[in-house]
Amino acid sequence: MAQVDIVSLKENADPSKRLRLPIRSDSGRLVGELQCIDRSMLGEPGLICDLTAWRNQSMPFFLTQFTATEERTRSWLESISLPAADRILFVICDPEGNRLGNFGVCNIRPGAAEFDNVIRGRMSSIGNLMFHCGEALLEWMFSGLGARMAELHVFSHNEKAIGLYNRLGFAAAESLPLRRTEEDGAVKYSIVDRSQANAGFDYLRMELPIERLEDRIRRRS
Repeated sequence: MAQVDIVSLKENADPSKRLRLPIRSDSGRLVGELQCIDRSMLGEPGLICDLTAWRNQSMPFFLTQFTATEERTRSWLESISLPAADRILFVICDPEGNRLGNFGVCNIRPGAAEFDNVIRGRMSSIGNLMFHCGEALLEWMFSGLGARMAELHVFSHNEKAIGLYNRLGFAAAESLPLRRTEEDGAVKYSIVDRSQANAGFDYLRMELPIERLEDRIRRRS
């Protein structure tokens, strides 16, 4: 089981006690932090605006696609994300505290967890930022959550994201057919039987077992 209480982490109301995961370069230099979005962060100026803008700019890569609003984003955080025991969302910050994007974990369960909501919101001078964010989050998932398997889902035509995940050590495990539907101005992709698929691309499930990560670390050292 997870070694940390996810809900308690998100209920934190004291910024000084916020969960912060260091982001380090290849040389070990601190280049930023992954800061848990908790109750203490909700009132920070610009947070909801940033999350909303980033969601809209990355909308084509989500299963459910709609125009996000600040009201909808805040409602999602307060009623769905923060109370959930199986998900957590981090803001990517540089050393000066500037927000650069978000990176989350969902479907947290005994022995496994899944990358979620991976968005580079702003450009910066930090090289390979999303790769180093992935490394920091994997370390926390395997050590803090006690996971033995990291997973993720990505559209099969999102080559840039797949390239990042391959560099982190993920490998394709399953290709799931998708059906595209549209209703009330929203587009939704659903996993279906291959005979019902119409999307033109699949939903790729990728895996990284802890043994593969440990082997990569041994070969690099």
